[in-house]
Amino acid sequence: MYDFLNGLARVGGIIAILVSLFPFFFKEKWKQLLQRSMAEDLARLNSDLINKQAEHAASLAPQLARIEHDFQQQLEAYKVSLIAEAEAAKAKSELRKTIALRFADVQFERLVALEKVLSPLASDVLSQAGLKQEHKNQEQQNKMLEHLEGFRRVSNEAEMFLFDEDAIACSRLLKKLTKIVSDHVGFSRPTLAMDDPQQMEVTKDSAELHERLKRKIRALGHL
Repeated sequence: MYDFLNGLARVGGIIAILVSLFPFFFKEKWKQLLQRSMAEDLARLNSDLINKQAEHAASLAPQLARIEHDFQQQLEAYKVSLIAEAEAAKAKSELRKTIALRFADVQFERLVALEKVLSPLASDVLSQAGLKQEHKNQEQQNKMLEHLEGFRRVSNEAEMFLFDEDAIACSRLLKKLTKIVSDHVGFSRPTLAMDDPQQMEVTKDSAELHERLKRKIRALGHL
């Protein structure tokens, strides 16, 4: 009887130990199940996320392609506009250079023409006006009037390239020389005296105007 009770006590002790350990094993098992379930859920969520990202990317692909296509078209159009603007600017610059060169050519030609006519004009008129009365004829007056008309014409052509004071000087000199021709050049016209103030006046005016014209022409040669 003692042995039976002793054995029963041992069995009861083992059962008590097993019962006390049961919550621990149950907790660990439950923990493992939860971890496995969470891992599976995370894996499934990750897979779903990857699939949704792939689907979203696939749905965006046409939009992205269209945006890229539009961007390329706009970029090409912008490049074409830049090229066109550059060509237009270049053409405008070339045109300006051409006009500037032509302007300089015309200015040079007209100033030289004016200087060429002006250079001997005063001395020619004064030499004819200083002739003795018996040596004068109408042809001399006609010739001097032609020279004065030539001076008027070239001074008008060069006027846009002259300073105001130079244009006025041309006009005044022409007026003075025309008066001398009218009064002292031609058949039976009286001789212009050497000490006549008109002699010195037109000589001085012509020399000053001639010098200014030469300076302008030389300045053009250094452009």
